[in-house]
Amino acid sequence: MALFEQTETTTKVTLDDTEACCCTIETAQTIDGHTEYVVRVQRGPYPENSWRILRRYNDFASLNKCLQISGIDLSFPGKKLIGNMRPDFIAERLNALQEYINQVLMNPILASSLPTKKFIDPDSYSTPFHDLALQYASMSLRTDGVYTLGQSLGPIGWRLRKHYFKVVHKPQGNKHSPGHSTTKHHLIKSSSQSHGKQHTTQVCVTTSTEKDYNSSTRDHSGRDDLILSWTEFGPDRYIDEKEIHTVLKNFGGVQHPYIVPIEHIASNDSGALVIRKFYKQGSLKDVLCSASPCNPFLSKYGSPKGRTPLPLKDLALYARQILEAIRFLHSKGMACGHVHCGNVIVVDGIAKLMDVENFIFGVPSFYRPFFVQHSKINTCEAIDVYGFGHLLYEMCMGYPLQDSYARQISDCPDSLKSLLESILSKDACKSSLPTLDQLTTHPFFGEYAGHFNDLYATTIAVQKPHLKFSTSAKEQLKLAVQKTENRVRDEQRSVKNQKRLVRVQEMMTSEEEKKKIKQKAKHEQKQAKLRAQNSLQLNNGPPMTGSAGITATVHLSSSTGGIVKSDSANSITSPQEALMSPPPHATDSGGSTSPQPPPSAPPIPGPLSSVPLFASDSDPTQAPGSSATGKQLAKSISGDEPTTGNRSALLQSICNFNKSGLKKVVSPSEAGGK
Repeated sequence: MALFEQTETTTKVTLDDTEACCCTIETAQTIDGHTEYVVRVQRGPYPENSWRILRRYNDFASLNKCLQISGIDLSFPGKKLIGNMRPDFIAERLNALQEYINQVLMNPILASSLPTKKFIDPDSYSTPFHDLALQYASMSLRTDGVYTLGQSLGPIGWRLRKHYFKVVHKPQGNKHSPGHSTTKHHLIKSSSQSHGKQHTTQVCVTTSTEKDYNSSTRDHSGRDDLILSWTEFGPDRYIDEKEIHTVLKNFGGVQHPYIVPIEHIASNDSGALVIRKFYKQGSLKDVLCSASPCNPFLSKYGSPKGRTPLPLKDLALYARQILEAIRFLHSKGMACGHVHCGNVIVVDGIAKLMDVENFIFGVPSFYRPFFVQHSKINTCEAIDVYGFGHLLYEMCMGYPLQDSYARQISDCPDSLKSLLESILSKDACKSSLPTLDQLTTHPFFGEYAGHFNDLYATTIAVQKPHLKFSTSAKEQLKLAVQKTENRVRDEQRSVKNQKRLVRVQEMMTSEEEKKKIKQKAKHEQKQAKLRAQNSLQLNNGPPMTGSAGITATVHLSSSTGGIVKSDSANSITSPQEALMSPPPHATDSGGSTSPQPPPSAPPIPGPLSSVPLFASDSDPTQAPGSSATGKQLAKSISGDEPTTGNRSALLQSICNFNKSGLKKVVSPSEAGGK
């Protein structure tokens, strides 16, 4: 017994096991002929709370082997012996392992399991939780003289810091002290939660006539079999260490027809133990999943073979009974905070709430990762209402809701749908949830459990509810409620701020991407115009002489992309230069140029409709070269020119044009004919 006499003093647990973690495989490196993957793990919303671990493929394979008991189909990549060091294969394997770990962490059951926690956070979860629980529970019962600790039941629950053991009553005829018992000492193998290994540990005295725990629900004395749960204190334990013993002592005497009674409760500096009656049918979740209560948590609820929703009358009756149990706790100044199917027992048609002492222990709620996403669920009553909504949903559908709110509710009566939407819809979670008193008056309960009020009045007349706290205990509970709500609000603000930061980063990234795309499109458009201009200039070739001897040079307008013809031979000018250039000077018969007097003021042009679009339309004998100006005028009138100034310059050029300055060129064919 020296093992139990050397008790280590542990500090209060501050790590919240329900806080979500995410993993990112950043890179791979080759060390000593094998590949190691650098994994960055982040707990919670802030990147500052992160660390890096090194994992090989065999580590991922060991994790997958431990999780296969759940029966959940996971896409784990197979092993490859040849060519597994090629860079392309390592990159492909990295992506496959990233997809695998994402699937594990997105599943609440797999993410909360001890193998997963050890894989991503070995520093925090390498403590032998089971062995410490065995030690503390043994020491607590050693001087009690009433109960005997039996075999461990293994990881039948979802909490990593909560462990279950068989408990039997000691023989009443034994007059010897616990240290001098005449019963036999023997070793019992206890199943640890660490990857299913078996640890052989000497525990306290057990009788040789003890019957198997699963074969009978009563011990040799005819009493009901009992189950002991040891729970470490959690991050929300705000009751003073000097007062917690008094609070637990007062709470141990709770009596209510819809709350499972407590046989024994005790605590030390690290945690507390609770002894209750063992129910062979298991919890309500075991009934819905058709599972055995003593099977491991992963195998029971990972991929259950059958799910059976409850009939509407039973559903309404059980839900109404649970509501009364929650209302009773709140009337005594105490919250529950742990309402889910795993904490409900159905006995002879009566639903009873258990593990209500978890609020005093300060352990995190099962649905905490969900309600911290909604800032309006920030009171203990709202948390219990929210948990009740999830309980109602699972009883109705047969399977749990795997999200923080229900996107669509169907396959149920309208009254039940209305009740579920008032708690689990997105609008309800964003605005406000109904109170406990409002839920009791919902039409669904009047339709399917209309006789409940009379039944409840008869029940409490036989078994009067009782829970009385001392004045100091009431003050401690009130303070614990306030601090619990403050921590929830702080965490909700952190989650909200992080979501806002992520949205801002996404918006900034989106704007930058839009700018890059816009700039790229402008650059490509400019390059396309330049290529088109060069192509036109190359395809036109050397200047060609027309029948009238007027050479036209074609070039591309940089502003409108139109084709402009210049009246001067071998000239390449911009459209603006062509429009603003003065008319060519006339030449005499000898070929010498004579200066022309400055032109007189042009007459005021009439309506544009009176101006011919093409010179040939009004004068068939006009030179072909002048038709280009008519086409420019047509473009100006039709709106192809970009500005009004260009139109004015075009009209002015037309008005100042002197046809007499044109010289008729005789073609060789005409000259030969003459």
